[in-house]
Amino acid sequence: MKPCSVGRFLRCLLMVSIFFSAVPISLSQPFAARSAGNVAVSTSRPLREQQRRALAGLGLCCGSGIDYIGLYSSDGKFRTTTRVDREYLRSENLRSVSTDAWSRPSEVPSFIDLHPRERVEPNYEPPAHAVNPVKGHSLLAMLRDNLVTLAYGRERLFLGPHHITVDSRGRILIVDPDIHAVHVLGGDKPFRIEGGPQRRLRMPNGIAVDADDNIYIVDAERGLVLVYDPDGRFLRYIGKRGDESLFHYPTAIAIDRGSGRLFVLDTPRHLLFVLDLEGNVLERIGRARPHAIGKVSGETVLMDLDYPTEMVLGNNELVVVDSSNSRINVIDLQGNLVVQFRIPGIPGPPVIDDVGLGVDRAGNIYISTVCDSHVRIFGRDGSLLGSFGRTGAEIGEFNSPAGLWIDEKNRLYVADTNNGRVQVFQVSRDFGVDRNQGVGATE
Repeated sequence: MKPCSVGRFLRCLLMVSIFFSAVPISLSQPFAARSAGNVAVSTSRPLREQQRRALAGLGLCCGSGIDYIGLYSSDGKFRTTTRVDREYLRSENLRSVSTDAWSRPSEVPSFIDLHPRERVEPNYEPPAHAVNPVKGHSLLAMLRDNLVTLAYGRERLFLGPHHITVDSRGRILIVDPDIHAVHVLGGDKPFRIEGGPQRRLRMPNGIAVDADDNIYIVDAERGLVLVYDPDGRFLRYIGKRGDESLFHYPTAIAIDRGSGRLFVLDTPRHLLFVLDLEGNVLERIGRARPHAIGKVSGETVLMDLDYPTEMVLGNNELVVVDSSNSRINVIDLQGNLVVQFRIPGIPGPPVIDDVGLGVDRAGNIYISTVCDSHVRIFGRDGSLLGSFGRTGAEIGEFNSPAGLWIDEKNRLYVADTNNGRVQVFQVSRDFGVDRNQGVGATE
């Protein structure tokens, strides 16, 4: 090493020490915590052994099964590692803290930029608007932020994932109602559609994408569907009629990308609305209550829907959860009831909300609920084909899974809500599916 290079190295060390002393935090703390056992690092078991332990006893019909692929951590990164970082696991007391307090360690001051993986689409309702900062960071401040990010990791993005969908680009869209946001992860430019006071989006619930990857978000508080382009720019409202809304309390949404039809559940009115993508009502399915419906177009197809809260479109059929009866209705796209069965094996009172629902390529129906930590798989006749999961934070374990999605490649995404992450599995059949295709970057 040349003398000049030794001097440069010493000057760098001096600069780093100055930054450490200037920031009122202990940068060695996260690493000490890891060595002290606050973070579980599973090195004794290989990945396949952990899969067998977590998914023990699961076997679907026709030789199907479930394989673990990886997970989206709270910082938005897709990982196949077996490590479980418990600093990123959500606890119930986080509901009472602010978003900023949750998204970063308490030792890290708010002026430190922990380099989140997503940009924020502020999504203000006019006349409110975003205010640009007066000036940017200096080079020294950027170096300081880089050092703190290296020590603590990036800012956390989501708190309690619920509804999930995947678009044609392979991006995963995650509804995060606790922080009133929708995350769009994957690709080169992940972003967040910000919700809350003064924003167009107040309380996001269901989510869907059309054939052009435009984003449709159900806002339960406003009684509207909000439409955004693939980059998160607001396009229009659906269901707004002057000062009133077409829907009372919409909870779920689905889109038939082939025909361009939109399906929206209006839960307290026991109705399923069928609309075109511009918001024109084509049909209503459910209980006929003219005094509550008002003067809108479209005929009403009578069906005994009882507090329907969740819905998914698969194999040219709609699967609808009747929560008050813990019942599944399978409806064809013409509005005819095809199959109906009660959901067996779920403990506790009738299913009310926070139900994950999906359909695989074989037509099997997947259900998760917050009342336990299982994902159950049913045949179309209501027979229980299998289940997996248990309470915990390891691979294949869940804490109140409130949503799930199955994409066209038969990948199963489970919103592990109270663990603050999304786990990804492959429903394995002889479909010729590449397990890693389009999932995302790995560690």
